[in-house]
Amino acid sequence: MKHLKIFIAIIASFLIFSCEKDSNSNNIETPIEDTVSKLSDGYVLYSFMGDKTIHLIDTIGNDVKTWTSAYRTSGGYYLSKNKTLLRLGSTPEASTGIFSGGGAVGGVIEELDDNSNVIWSIRKDSNSATFHHDFKEVDENTIIALTWELVAYNGNEYWNENILLIDKTSDSIIWEWNAINDGALIPNENDKTDFLHFNSIDYKNGSILISSRGQNKLYLINKESKEITATLSVNGTLSGQHDATLLDNGNILVFNNNAGNNKSEVLEITKSDALIWQYSNNFYSDHISGVYRLESGNTIICSGIEARIIEVTQAGEEVWDYTPESTNTTKSSEIFKIRKYSSY
Repeated sequence: MKHLKIFIAIIASFLIFSCEKDSNSNNIETPIEDTVSKLSDGYVLYSFMGDKTIHLIDTIGNDVKTWTSAYRTSGGYYLSKNKTLLRLGSTPEASTGIFSGGGAVGGVIEELDDNSNVIWSIRKDSNSATFHHDFKEVDENTIIALTWELVAYNGNEYWNENILLIDKTSDSIIWEWNAINDGALIPNENDKTDFLHFNSIDYKNGSILISSRGQNKLYLINKESKEITATLSVNGTLSGQHDATLLDNGNILVFNNNAGNNKSEVLEITKSDALIWQYSNNFYSDHISGVYRLESGNTIICSGIEARIIEVTQAGEEVWDYTPESTNTTKSSEIFKIRKYSSY
């Protein structure tokens, strides 16, 4: 009997081993669905509007780096090609001047090193003209920026839009585009003072992309000829849009704020105004906000008034939904836009 029990135990062990081996073999031959996160590696740059601190966080939400300025955040901010911080700040003159009611009024564009030291800055914050909303680095010595300019037209005053290309080494304007004179974007009799309200700018290979919230349109401008080569509205569906960017594939990505009743969406369109990709879920922001296409092919979204950051795959799978906590209880926590970088 003792030998029989040992034999049965040996047989049982063999059967268990065989089953485990077969099970493992099956896993190798027929892989189960990959459960590894599709969240892109990298670091997100954000700031609450009105704060003097800008944060670079990992995908857990931990601060990897912070920068602090003498000026409150107002509008765009980016890591430069040299990993310094470029930011638009709100000066006292701009925030209390004639353009102060326009939202995201700036006044100063500055560059900060790792220790938050100002290594370059330029101001435009008078009652005749001021930086506002957005700018972009063209190369390490050049930026392109949006500027409001107070002008008289047909007996009324308007905030005309000027685009300035600035040489950082001399602070000189090396190229300029005027919406009324160069773009023939002329106010109608019943238009409000801020009739165009540009809120984002992008530049790639001699092409300039502008988002005009006032007109619910995007404009493509040829830098050399100064002509508007395309006016886009996604067949009239753009409404209050922000953060239009030129993609490497030749298309355009934009956050469409008012896509429906309490609904925002992200759109990818061609330069001929055809819609080729869109994403919407349970996010809504009637102003500010942004979107950016990552190297991985994922898209990162900022629902601005919710201060909510969402990352989705090309297939529309949501892989990250994060809302940073604000410690400032004296004002609403809103984020103008965000960017995500694969390395720092």
